[in-house]
Amino acid sequence: MIRKNNAKFEMLFVLGFLATLVIAFGTFFLGLNIGIDKTEAKYAYLKTTPIGEENESSYQQQDLVTFYYVVFQPYQQFKEDYLTLVDDMSRSTSKSVSADAMKEICEKAKASYEQIAAQSIADSSPLLKEAQTDYLRSLKLFEDSMDQIKTKAGSKKGAELAKVVNQDEFTVSAKNYGLQAQKKYYSSILKWTAKTKTGVPTEFTIKNNIGTKEWTGYSLAVKNKAITDMMVNDQLYVSYLPQDLTAKIDQLIGSGKADALKLTSVASIVKVLTETDAVKNKEFVKWKSTYYASESLPELPFFAED
Repeated sequence: MIRKNNAKFEMLFVLGFLATLVIAFGTFFLGLNIGIDKTEAKYAYLKTTPIGEENESSYQQQDLVTFYYVVFQPYQQFKEDYLTLVDDMSRSTSKSVSADAMKEICEKAKASYEQIAAQSIADSSPLLKEAQTDYLRSLKLFEDSMDQIKTKAGSKKGAELAKVVNQDEFTVSAKNYGLQAQKKYYSSILKWTAKTKTGVPTEFTIKNNIGTKEWTGYSLAVKNKAITDMMVNDQLYVSYLPQDLTAKIDQLIGSGKADALKLTSVASIVKVLTETDAVKNKEFVKWKSTYYASESLPELPFFAED
């Protein structure tokens, strides 16, 4: 009798144990699915939404102007703020300055993301649509990079912390997305130019070792697109714009300085200019009347402002 009761107890115990395991595993997988759903929701911005196809109405001047004001300019402002804050961080020995800079970068990235995400870009200009998505990816990664760096930077501050910020994998990806978006915007400008000026190609990809003579035969839109390719390849995440670097290259060639320095390729000129920090904001405006008076340009503020 006692043996039967023990067997019955053992069976109930085993059944209870199995029921507990089932409930535990059920709770675990429910939590796991909820976590996955939350993660997917957090990074939903990384999923590219279907876009339209190019047609005759694609890349009109109004599309380029609208994109400039609602996407490009807000992101450019963030980029300039980011570069300034990291520079301030690198030149300070104060831990509070470093912490404040990281907090401000995070806040500015979030605010810029919300501003740009609220804008609607025409499906008929797919490159602009893709550029908006890449800018959003960039901003989200900048925001996330600051949280990641806080947990691994420890007591680092100043130049040491700025180095960690610049080398963080999220930051590197954020910069790359920003540069890719810039390239797509200037590709859109090239497509607009091809519609308004004969002899200009709708697409152009930088080639290795472009000589200075070949370079001078390109239109401004082609040069700018080539420069955006180089900026992606060399990870030139800078405050000045592609046309500023273009203008500085043309000025170096036009003045004869490139020949004097024995710089025979565009790549060699870019290397010298970037390594010596010789390119500044507004270089294009400075040399616009000298080299680009006959160019066909869309009425965008960064081409027209004085």
